[in-house]
Amino acid sequence: MTEPKTRAEQKQRTRTNILAAALKKMNEDKGFSSLGLREVAKEAGIAPASFYRHFANMEELGLALVKEAETALQAILQDAKALEEKGEDIVESSVTVCMEHFRDNGALFRVLAREATGNSPLIRRAIQRCLIGLNHQLAEIIELEMRHRNRKITNPLFIAEAISTLVFNLGISTADLPYAKQKEAEKRLAHHIRAIYWGAEAMANSQHLSRNMMLS
Repeated sequence: MTEPKTRAEQKQRTRTNILAAALKKMNEDKGFSSLGLREVAKEAGIAPASFYRHFANMEELGLALVKEAETALQAILQDAKALEEKGEDIVESSVTVCMEHFRDNGALFRVLAREATGNSPLIRRAIQRCLIGLNHQLAEIIELEMRHRNRKITNPLFIAEAISTLVFNLGISTADLPYAKQKEAEKRLAHHIRAIYWGAEAMANSQHLSRNMMLS
């Protein structure tokens, strides 16, 4: 009864090795479109024919990497949501959590950022869908936080897009820096996010005042 389980575990291990091999090659400044099946198989320590037991083609492998990145990004959102539900300062706490995730998944996120403008339309669309979905979820977290604090802001989705772009760029660029530099980056990131919040709140208050003046 243990043999099928062992085969399943071996298959999963090999699949993981293939993904890791592709990720390693792509972090050597090799774009996905120029990545060959044979070099991925060689890096993973398997025969090229064995690749097809796990992925139908290279684009399916690319989509699997996008899914891995999406899962890692979802973990950041879940942590941010948990912090909001505890009533903690979501900016300070979330920035620390975000940077920890970027340190753990820097290689994966770098590939996601680069392939968002890569040569594979299929991969680009998958990344776009991933980021759109994440931004909508982040917008819900932001809207909930503002409601709990009885504060008004402009379109939460626009704010989510601005914050996610900022976090992604700064997170990737600082993931490999020394610890002290990373902590400095966290302070900058928290400052930038607060500026976005304050600006959105000022805009909302201004729009509210303008509507009241028009109605009076």
